[in-house]
Amino acid sequence: MSRGSIIGPVILILIGGLFLVNNIRPDLPALQIVAYWWPFLLVAWGLIRFAEIIVWNSQGKPLPAAGISGGEWFLAIIITIAGSALFEGKDLASRLQHSRLTSRGLELFGEQFDFPVAATFAAGKTPRVQIENLRGNARVVGADGEEVKVTGRNSVRAFERPEAEKVNNLCKLEIVKQGDLIIIRTNQDKASGEPRIESELEIIVPRGATVQGRGRYGDFDISGIAGNVDIDSDNAGVRLSEIGGGVRVDLRRSDLIRASKVKGNVELRGRGSDVELEHVEGTVAVNGSYTGEILFRNIAKPLRFESSNTALRLEKISGTLQFSRGELVAEDFVGPFSLRSNSKDVELRNFSGGIDVQVDRGDLDIRPGRLPLSTMTLTVESGNIDVVLPEKAQFSLTGEVDKGEIDLNLPGQWKVEEEGKGQRVRGAVGTGPNIAIKSDRGELRVRHGSVETSSRTSVTFDGPGKPPQPPKAPEPPRKNLEVVQQ
Repeated sequence: MSRGSIIGPVILILIGGLFLVNNIRPDLPALQIVAYWWPFLLVAWGLIRFAEIIVWNSQGKPLPAAGISGGEWFLAIIITIAGSALFEGKDLASRLQHSRLTSRGLELFGEQFDFPVAATFAAGKTPRVQIENLRGNARVVGADGEEVKVTGRNSVRAFERPEAEKVNNLCKLEIVKQGDLIIIRTNQDKASGEPRIESELEIIVPRGATVQGRGRYGDFDISGIAGNVDIDSDNAGVRLSEIGGGVRVDLRRSDLIRASKVKGNVELRGRGSDVELEHVEGTVAVNGSYTGEILFRNIAKPLRFESSNTALRLEKISGTLQFSRGELVAEDFVGPFSLRSNSKDVELRNFSGGIDVQVDRGDLDIRPGRLPLSTMTLTVESGNIDVVLPEKAQFSLTGEVDKGEIDLNLPGQWKVEEEGKGQRVRGAVGTGPNIAIKSDRGELRVRHGSVETSSRTSVTFDGPGKPPQPPKAPEPPRKNLEVVQQ
């Protein structure tokens, strides 16, 4: 007698789950994960079938004539072929992209030939300059003068120099004027189907210029201009400093977006990894999927951040706000502060203005450090909440935990009522704003104390983080707490 196996349904669940994750989170490298880890599917398959046979044997039930049926062998072969092809395909694509296949020291896809480029154009004091550099890097610097000066090189990969020279001559750099717009063209699109060409450009523009960057692959480094910056690219790193106007960046992929000393507003859209914004005098709006470290420092006006799993708004940051996938730490900021997140530990210190935090999974560590207090609403589905208030703070408190305990260390008499597996507390210290706290599962602690500098390591992109802080002193025992059983 043949017996049914759960292997088929498990494989269907895994395949369906993979497509679901890819639809919900397209920024995750699902195909790359499958390409490298597909052999574990066969290992899991064998373990499941081995466990099934052991269970059937222990129950005295008839065992299958063969451990694996012919159809299952066929499926295993298909999985092996497809997985191996996917792995080799990803590896080959990576090597082709970087053109580093070699044989006896020679690159199979040709050598790199470099050709200098140079051009100058009279532009006036406040021109609009657009850079069309489909592939390659562009560095733009503002300087005194009324000319646009371009230097750099074209790099062509080809088997022979005459072939590379032909491509370079076809893609001569030019500067043209259309209305009030000055366009720097690399003309790489003219080499369609030819050996690949990249351009490395050093561009000097009048200090009063406005700069627009258009590209397919390559970085933009812009500094020292008084006008706006507008970047649109498929894949680029962006580094901006000393920008007198506003900044708009729209990228399909990026490793780093960094902007420092910007007088206007900053708007970021798209997907990428790390983001660092500091010393921004205008508003900041970030909308997209960024999977690395996010750092905001010294933002003078309101900030808004929206992604698939995090929505953040606040009024001003005089200190820092940094977060990644698993945690958010903010110090020295002004509310109203609003945060919605699926899964994140949150630490807020030394702030003023109201806060409203809702987290599905994660711990909250809230330490205002400033008087007078403002309204606070803290909601967590699963996680602990620790609130440390200044010694002279006046407030009313409403706290509830559906499954967990409440621990108070506050002046006055407090009654904690037990309801099922949870507890409730309500009371006040003087006359002040309301603090409403709710956790479905976890521990709630509210106490007096000082505000220390965050013990977490500060995010930095240019050097090591802050040194670790000394351990905290032991907390005093709780007092003035009465538990009432209902």
